Amino acid sequence: MKCLIVIAMLLTSANAGACDLSLVAPAKSALRKPVQVKAALADDILTVSYSVTAPLNARKALGPKQLPYMFDVVELFVTFSETGFPYFEFEVSPSNQTFQVRIPGRGKPFQEGGDLGLVSSATLLPHGWSAELKIPLKPLGWDGDPEKIRGNFYSILERKPQSFWSSFLPKARKANFHQPQFFQPLLQCE
Repeated sequence: MKCLIVIAMLLTSANAGACDLSLVAPAKSALRKPVQVKAALADDILTVSYSVTAPLNARKALGPKQLPYMFDVVELFVTFSETGFPYFEFEVSPSNQTFQVRIPGRGKPFQEGGDLGLVSSATLLPHGWSAELKIPLKPLGWDGDPEKIRGNFYSILERKPQSFWSSFLPKARKANFHQPQFFQPLLQCE
C-alpha cells in the first residue's frame, strides 16, 4: 500500500510529465538540467510553463537595440503545418519582457514585434525563475486538431558564453533554433 501511495505522489508531483531541455551549444555547460517545461491545452489556449534553475543573467529593463534573447530567456516555437511553415516564436525573460515573431517561410523575412496574442508571466525564485506563456491558437490558424500542434521548447541561459537548450534539437557547434525539421508534438510534455 505504501508503494502505491509513493507512486501516486510521484505521478502528481509538479514535474510529472515535464520535459527537460538538453544542451545544444556550446559543447559543455556547468548547468545540469536547468530547464523543465510542461505544455497543456484547454479549449484553444496553449499554456506552456517553464521552470529554470540557473544563475540569473537578466536585465530589469532592456536598453536600445537590446532584445530578450540577448540575456536569459525561454522560447517556444509553434506550428500547425507538416512543412513547419509558417511558425511562431514566443520569448519571455525573467523580467517578463516578451518578443513575438511570425516566420512565414524559408527565405521570407521574419515579421517581428507584432502582437500574436501572448499572455505571459515570469516570477523570480530563490534558485532561478519560472515563466508561463498562454497563447490562443485559433487566431494563429489552428484548426482544432491537437495532434497538429508541433514545435520546440528552447532556452538561452548564462552570460558569456551563453548556453542554448532545447527539447528536440541535436547538439551543434553553433545553436540555430530556426530549424522546423526538428519540431515535434508539443503536448508530449504534459
